[in-house]
Parts: sequence; C-alpha cells; structure tokens
Amino acid sequence: MEFYYKGIDNFGNPIKGSIEASTFDEVKMKLKGQAILYSDISTKKQSFLGVLSLFQQKKMPLNQLATLSRDLAVYLNAGIPLIRSLTLLKHQSNNNIRLENFFTTLISLINEGKSFAQALVSQEHYILPVFYTGTLKISEDRGILATVLGELSAYLILQEKIKKQLSQALVYPSFIIVVSILMISFMLTVVVPKITSIFETTGQALPLLTQMVIGMAHFFTHYWFLMATGVLIATGLFSYKMTTNHEFKKIIHGFMLKLPIIGKMIETSDLARFCTISSLLMRSGIPVVNTIKLSCITLSSEAIKGLFEQASVKVVEGLSLSKALVQADGYRVDSSFIDAVAIGEETSELSSMLDHLSTFYIETNKDKITVFLSVLEPTLMLIIGGIIGVMVTAMLLPIFSLNLG
Repeated sequence: MEFYYKGIDNFGNPIKGSIEASTFDEVKMKLKGQAILYSDISTKKQSFLGVLSLFQQKKMPLNQLATLSRDLAVYLNAGIPLIRSLTLLKHQSNNNIRLENFFTTLISLINEGKSFAQALVSQEHYILPVFYTGTLKISEDRGILATVLGELSAYLILQEKIKKQLSQALVYPSFIIVVSILMISFMLTVVVPKITSIFETTGQALPLLTQMVIGMAHFFTHYWFLMATGVLIATGLFSYKMTTNHEFKKIIHGFMLKLPIIGKMIETSDLARFCTISSLLMRSGIPVVNTIKLSCITLSSEAIKGLFEQASVKVVEGLSLSKALVQADGYRVDSSFIDAVAIGEETSELSSMLDHLSTFYIETNKDKITVFLSVLEPTLMLIIGGIIGVMVTAMLLPIFSLNLG
C-alpha cells in the first residue's frame, strides 16, 4: 500500500512524499529510520494528476540523469556520505514531485540495507538505462562509485548533445516531408476531382497519364480511411514484432546495416558508443569481459550487439577481443576497427585506443550526417517536385488536346 506523509527532515526542512508499507506502524518505523519527524500520514491520494505522476514510470531524461550523476560524484568526492548526498540532491529537486519521491525511495531502500545500484533497480519512479545501473553495480563493488559517476555524466552529456544535434538537423527535412504529404493529399482530394468534372462534360478520351492520376485521386478520396487503418495496423504489428521477436528485430537491423550511407552511419554510431563506454569502464578498472557485456547494452543494432556478445564469450575462453571479433559469426564490423583494437591489446593501451577511436567515430559520423542531410534535402525537393509536376502535367494534357482539337 502507498502512504503519503508530511513532516520535517533531520535538517529542519519541510518534506512530503510517498512510501510503500503494509501498515501505519511500518510507515512510522521507516520514517524514523530516515530521521523524518512526520506531522501527517494518510492513504488519501493527492489528486488525479498526482496519482498519474507517481505511478506512471517514465524514462529519466539523459540531461537530468547526467546532472544527477555529476552532482552526486562531486558530493562523494568531497567526502559526503551517500545518504547525505542523496538528501542534498532531493532538496535541489525544485518541487519536482516525481524526482523528490525518487530520491526518497532511494534513501529508504539504502537505509534498509540495499546498495545504491540495487536501490536504483528497485525504485519504480523512473526507468533507468540497464548499462547505467549495471555499471554502477560493478563500480560500487570495486569502491570507485564516485569516479564512474563522473565518467558516466560526461558520457551522458555527450549522448544528449549528439541527440540534440541530430534532432535539429532533421527538423527541416521533416518539415518538407509533412508539407509535401499535405500538398499531394490536397491535390488528390480537392484539385484533381474538380478538374475531372470538367473533363467528364467534354466526353473526350483522356490520356493514360491523366487516367492514372484520376484513378489515384478516386482511390485516395474514397478509401483513405482504409489506407490509414492499414498503415496503423501495419505499424502496430511491426512495432509489436520488433518488441517481442528478437530474431525479427535482428533481421531488420541487419537489413538496415546493408543500406547505402544509412548502414555505415548506424555502424559508426554504435562503434562510437561501444568505444566510449568501454574506454570509460576500463579506465575505472572494470575487467574486459564485464566491460564488453555492459557496453553491448548501449548498442542500438541487434546485429552489432550480437557480434560483441559472441566476442565476450570467446574472451572468457581466453581469446583477445580482436581475435574474438574475427572469429565471431554474423555481421562483420569495419576491419580497421578490429586492427586498431589489436594494436591496443598488443601495446596494453586498449583503453586509450578505444578513447581515440570513440573521438574518431563521433567526428566521422557527424560528417556523414552532414553530408547525408545535404543530399537528402534537394533529393526530397526533386522527388516531391516531380510528383507534383506529373500531376499538373496529367491535368494539363487533356486541356491542350481540347484546344488543339
């Protein structure tokens, strides 16, 4: 059962939140364990919106997770205990009820004997990346939590920056596509039917191109609902299969990797992500096998993820990472990546090599995206212009024939 409470914490600050317990007595014991002097405890729900904010899990934004990690690392490096650090972060949550409850739950779970990583997994306010909680678990066991939190913060900030740059770059092409779809839909449902009625009064034979466009307009006007329903059903089924069927997802991702330009961009992006997180973990003293397994979780392509998962098994058996990648079945990554990893292993500088590769792949992918978008925009304009041009031509041909006649 969820209980709501109001009171004062051990710093004398007003506090309110929710806590899971079976009875009022259990609530009181938990609040006492957190050094909270309560003034009110009830099972009354705050409001409809409040219930939604408390019970609906959502992903924690990358920038928020990065800030949390950075601030916590600063506090821990300053010698402030974990519980006190989390309490300070809770006071800085700026009346964000979900975030306050998130920190309250973490403090409660840690007071009950759980580790920080276990508390992050057990809390139900936010969905956190698996690689994040997994990395913190290993770093906590090795006593390097503050160091890894700082490194994770830098990584998350970089990922958020790349995500924003890509989103901004896709704004204009997305705008072109939306406007073009609206224009073509307007012409097929409004303009073409009106012109068609003029042709019907003349009784003349229409050119094949005109008949095709009129047929499209007729189909689109009368069956748009079925088309929209079909698209929604197909999209739903595709999303369901991608979520529930690992093999189907792997096939789709493998196909995407074979696409010109896009496939190379996906591979470069995943390699950059793998190199960044692997270098971070290795610098923190985490073994290579654990590093590979945790880094795999961050990858977006199931085909590339499968390659590194196979490699991690072979590394356990005694092979080096470079040889394991060569011997693994399925998708083959860029040979220059494997060669660089091999050099890093030979010189015992694998962490530094991966760090350099990460920077290289990030810059390379940035250039690839710039080139891709610079080609995409005029290509879209040509395609849309061509479609509209064909439709206009189809409508003008009968008029020219009529005038000539």
